[in-house]
Order: sequence, then C-alpha cells, then structure tokens
Amino acid sequence: MCLPPAVRASPSAVFKAAAVRKTLAIFGGLLVAASNAAAGSWYPNEHTVEKGIRTGITPSGAEYRIMPDKTATVAKDGVIWVVSCKVDPINDDKNCGTYDVFERVLVGFDTTDRPTKICLPGHDYPGRTAFLRVDGNKAIETGEDGCVGGGYIAKMLKGKVLVSRIVVWPYDKFDDDKTDLSILKDALELVKYIREL
Repeated sequence: MCLPPAVRASPSAVFKAAAVRKTLAIFGGLLVAASNAAAGSWYPNEHTVEKGIRTGITPSGAEYRIMPDKTATVAKDGVIWVVSCKVDPINDDKNCGTYDVFERVLVGFDTTDRPTKICLPGHDYPGRTAFLRVDGNKAIETGEDGCVGGGYIAKMLKGKVLVSRIVVWPYDKFDDDKTDLSILKDALELVKYIREL
C-alpha cells in the first residue's frame, strides 16, 4: 500500500523509532533481570516461563528448571539430575536430596546443608550389599541398605562416572549401571537453594 507523502515516515524518523524500540527492549530485559534477582532467583539470568516454571543457566552451562512445587532439575548434554525436598508431616523437617533422572544414585541431605548419605535406590535384596566405584578408583561396598556415608561425595565430585553394582530382589545376580557425574556439583548447589524456598 502506498501512503501519501505526509503520512510516510522519514528515514531518520524510522531510525529513531528503531533505536527507541531497541533501548526499551534492553531496558525491559534489565528490569526483568533485576526483578528476578529481587525475587530471589538462583542465578541472575533466571526467568519465568509457562505456569510459573523458573529457568536459567548455571555458570557451568547447565540449564535448570524450578517448578512451582519446588522440585527442580538441572541438565546438560543429556545428563539430568532431579532435586526434591519433602516436608515431614509430623515435625515439619525438610528432607532434601538429588538423584540422577534414572534413579540409579541418590544423594541424601536429610535435614542438613551437606550430603549425609549416598544410596543406590534399586538395591533391595535382603542380606546383600552393593558397590560404588568412581572412575578408576577402588570400589567401595555399601551396607545392606545400599548406602554409604555422605563423605563419599568428595570422590564423586572429583570424578566423571560412577559405576554402581546392585542386587535386585528376587534375582540373586548383579545389575551394573553407570551414572554421569558432570553436573553433580550443580545439583548439590541446587539442593541447598531449594531447601531455603
């Protein structure tokens, strides 16, 4: 459609309008970032997407998502860890932990700010123990509950892959799995953040 000369914008007016739009977009982005930070975001780049889901990127490049029910995930290169806290209905204690998306390994915090146990949830054969091994380090044996103390987290944070060996009821044979530890540090930090929400 051809507009009469009086209605057409001059090139300089078009340029000024584009500059104003760009400035407003930048300013709007800064306001959103500032409001996110003021609202207690985990990282400044966090923003809210559909249905109140908060998302952002950690310094390591992992994407995180915090759900309205205060469960969360952190993911990078196909590796996903889930964070969850449950409130005890009797004493209101908040028990938190993180686990890989396949639920091979659980890092339990209980009511503290640091890991108290590392467990292999699939291990359930009575009277049998399970095993954990980080990279090429010596394997360690769990208790019959499939757990070791939280101090083992130091070895996990230095490693790349955790190999687990469990025994599943009623089959009296080993089941081996591997868990990627590349974003475990992010998951542990996210547990600490979620427990304060």
